[in-house]
Amino acid sequence: MLKLEQVTKTYNHHAALKGLSCTVSRGEVVGLLGANGAGKSTTMSICAGYFAPTSGRISWDGVDVRRLGPAYQCEVGYLPEVPPLHPELTVRESMEYACGLKRIRPSKRKAHIEQLCELAGVADRMNMTTRSLSKGYKQRVGLAQALIGNPGLIILDEPTAGLDPGQIVSIREVIRELGREHAVILSSHILSEIDDVCTKLLILRKGELVASGTIAQIAASVRSDVHRLRVRVRGEQALSALAAVEGVTDVSPLAQREEGWQELMITARCDVAQRIPGVLEQAGAQLRMLYPMDVELEDLFMKLMQEEG
Repeated sequence: MLKLEQVTKTYNHHAALKGLSCTVSRGEVVGLLGANGAGKSTTMSICAGYFAPTSGRISWDGVDVRRLGPAYQCEVGYLPEVPPLHPELTVRESMEYACGLKRIRPSKRKAHIEQLCELAGVADRMNMTTRSLSKGYKQRVGLAQALIGNPGLIILDEPTAGLDPGQIVSIREVIRELGREHAVILSSHILSEIDDVCTKLLILRKGELVASGTIAQIAASVRSDVHRLRVRVRGEQALSALAAVEGVTDVSPLAQREEGWQELMITARCDVAQRIPGVLEQAGAQLRMLYPMDVELEDLFMKLMQEEG
């Protein structure tokens, strides 16, 4: 388990991190969220051991990482937003070089490299120079490098940047599989990706941790001004009647699921669920189904970014 205790980082009197405390355990994919300048890159670099915090303590499996030294580097696999590839090397040579840095025995490298390149989807690019690869394939090689040595902690910064839709799906599945046995930190600007892959969230604002936990736990602690209801109705006046309800900001048609009934999504700035049946009855419309939609990560994120610390 990775544990950060009151970690701070200051650059020229600017506090990039302000007393960050959190844990990332094996079996978790933890999403790291925040606006630009929130401290995400600093957090990942510190967790990867790229540089030391100004103050605070970082431990891995209960041992201070300063005591672990180089042994900690072998426990970490890090894919930065721009993969650190040498353009003149082939994919195989890049992997060989990274294996050397991770102290993988020469006798075990060939099979290990082939396994990881197959997992990352670059097995057919082994003899190509990284210079000649597309951005998406460079990203895949960077992921394969991050997995060398089967590290306990895997840190991924925008891992699906530059990938096509099919590649994104396959890489997300790889990340889910990694999260079964490893501790994974994932940073992405694609909120749907965080929602789809992560089991826990850490949300930073101006260097401070403002929320942590599952989406449900964070939603329970944050008062949301957005309420969504899905309704199944019948009647010509249904849509206009719902749109006229005080507090409703939008009524949008959805794909029809039952013949003769209209599916609608209601967005409101307050809870209007109890008023819906009466409004529809008064308009001469029928209500067949009404249920609240789960809170969306985008709503929580925007709410937390707008609040004052």
